[in-house]
Amino acid sequence: MGHSAHALVRPTVEDRSVEPRGILHRIEDDLSEDWVEEWADGGVQAIETYLAKHLAFLSFLDEPGA
Repeated sequence: MGHSAHALVRPTVEDRSVEPRGILHRIEDDLSEDWVEEWADGGVQAIETYLAKHLAFLSFLDEPGA
């Protein structure tokens, strides 16, 4: 038999993916009173950016000589 697909791999001290400063994510930051507004605002901005790119592409297609 070969090696297990679920082999335990422990990070070494020299593992570059580990945050050296120990900064942790605090759930309290996500649960602030205005988290819904911030989340919705980010979604609206992403949609507006997408629609602006789509409009620019459609405008490019409508240009003469394109």
